Amino acid sequence: MKSYTQYLMESKKSWKFKIKTIHELTDDQCDRIEKHLLKYDSNGLGAAKKTMLQSTPTDFPNHRGYEVYRHEFEVNLPVSGYQIQTEIQNLIGLRDGVLKVKGEHEIDADEEVEQTDVKSVLEDGEYSEAEKVNSDDFYGDEYNKSFIKELAKIKKQKEKGNE
Repeated sequence: MKSYTQYLMESKKSWKFKIKTIHELTDDQCDRIEKHLLKYDSNGLGAAKKTMLQSTPTDFPNHRGYEVYRHEFEVNLPVSGYQIQTEIQNLIGLRDGVLKVKGEHEIDADEEVEQTDVKSVLEDGEYSEAEKVNSDDFYGDEYNKSFIKELAKIKKQKEKGNE
């Protein structure tokens, strides 16, 4: 039988994130970010990767003609990309709109989600997914007769109990 610590070690999860900026981060800024990410049990900040010059970068639609610098990192404690983004902006003094943090598990509103052939339940007029139910068990003359018989039994039992 496994011990509790073995179960914990096997269930250890990690979350991957990307920091995207339109300005190259200095070594000092990267060091400060790495130190800050230690509170989320981070493995460190990856090397900067630069995209080619874009007229309108995807994550920065208000900025024209910038290269996007991307740093990847991984944390072992659950946290949202927005939380990390806000903390880093405050830490290194960047304004909104020049830095984005996005996790692999997070979906952008701009990204198109791959759609499969899924039909709406409301389109099915036959309710094929619903379980088949005998309507006589829940309403109608036969149901009312059995309900009245049941009430009569309960009334007799109460009368016997009062005597």
